[in-house]
Amino acid sequence: MCMQRSELTIPVEEMFKKTPKDLPQVVPAQIRRVNNLISRRVNYYSRLNGVEDVTAMHGWILAYLYESRDREVFQRDVERAFSITRSTVTNILQLMEKKGYIRRMSVPQDARLKRLVLTEEGAQAHQQIMLSLRQTDQCISSLLTEEENTELLRLLNKLRAGLE
Repeated sequence: MCMQRSELTIPVEEMFKKTPKDLPQVVPAQIRRVNNLISRRVNYYSRLNGVEDVTAMHGWILAYLYESRDREVFQRDVERAFSITRSTVTNILQLMEKKGYIRRMSVPQDARLKRLVLTEEGAQAHQQIMLSLRQTDQCISSLLTEEENTELLRLLNKLRAGLE
């Protein structure tokens, strides 16, 4: 569980002490920086693999839809799976639909619900994106020892569980 504002033990000004290379030295800022660098690396490999117009999040959603082909998937499922808001998912899905990677199809039991369906173009993009994600993962994993990778994943899963 996260601490409340009054429980912070480090003064805010101490948390944001500036060092020449990394500003500020707090976990959320560092995670954000690493996330940005990982996204750039995914984009780099994606360009090499011929899928320039797909973001890392598009790739993860395409992978989710590809793995869920045997069941109905709706926007709320994507929201929950990736811990992102409805408005963010709406924007992402609209762009993916515009690019031809997915279709939204009405379901007979409720006209308000739209099932997300991966198109053939989306399935092909998924294959190339997965290659890019594997290349990125190999690159990142090579920077740490096996023990460090295991510990990093353990800590990230612990943070995610505590924040959900």
